Amino acid sequence: MGYIYPMTIVTDRIRARLDTLELTPRAASLRAGRQPFAVRDILSGKNSNPKADLILDLARALVCSSDYLLGLSDAPGAAPRDSRIDPRLLGVLQRIPSAEQKTVRRMLEGVAEKARYDFTPDARKRAPAKKKRKKP
Repeated sequence: MGYIYPMTIVTDRIRARLDTLELTPRAASLRAGRQPFAVRDILSGKNSNPKADLILDLARALVCSSDYLLGLSDAPGAAPRDSRIDPRLLGVLQRIPSAEQKTVRRMLEGVAEKARYDFTPDARKRAPAKKKRKKP
């Protein structure tokens, strides 16, 4: 089993993911399904020994692996940049209230569909030229 680095690594990694996702500690705590002060307590040193279930919840909320948070891996692992999705976008999307998620999903699907047709080579084909009317 690998060596788990001191809490400074954990706090540094949490801060880095908060910055990447443009989240506040409170927002990350709530995304993890925890009390609003859970991340703040880790960052301040009040909770210097977070339990494994908290680390797992934070890893999901911060879109990375628990190994990354613990300093066992240098790559975020499940970080969205691996799938070419901007992590900040995921952070914003995950903050949308559940009552609004269907509406936002339909809007995004509409934008994606429009972009697909507007920017593909097929969409750039010229419209047929208008026929000139012959004078009688």
